[in-house]
Amino acid sequence: MSFAPYWRADYGLARMSSAEIIEGRSMRIRRDETSSDDVLRAHVEAAKGANGGPLHIHLRQEERFIVDRGMLLVRRGRERIHVGPGEDVRIPAKVRHTFEAEVDSTYTAEFRPALRVEEFFRDLFALPTDKRGNPRIGDAARLMRAYPHEFLYLPFIPVSVQRILAVPLSKLGTASQ
Repeated sequence: MSFAPYWRADYGLARMSSAEIIEGRSMRIRRDETSSDDVLRAHVEAAKGANGGPLHIHLRQEERFIVDRGMLLVRRGRERIHVGPGEDVRIPAKVRHTFEAEVDSTYTAEFRPALRVEEFFRDLFALPTDKRGNPRIGDAARLMRAYPHEFLYLPFIPVSVQRILAVPLSKLGTASQ
């Protein structure tokens, strides 16, 4: 696994260069060179059906999708929003959301503040998954502990409970064991 041990305070992870591409879950992601500590901008190529995983929240980050080509269906709270070329949608911190590419699409995703979200996604995409694309619970728990501010928390379970459960669950084996 590429993410730093969850018990270390200094994660020592390098930033992704604008030339580096992260691939996973039917997406190719490249960091925009205009990204900063204030905002991470990433260019995404998503195949039809690529999605943002289960309904989730970001504790400290606003997320924005700006569609260049194709169509995203974004679920924000109770809303279902079709976002097409030239359109964008913002999701404030702590608002439950997910998305799906309705057709092959390209878009820019922004996260404010950037925090360590690019490292989080690199490590998330590197995890082995089951047939539905979900990582094993022990791997997800270790990821939560390594990236407590960037993690995609489930919206209907208090974050404090998810964090408490992550401690014993992080001791479960990985798919490679």
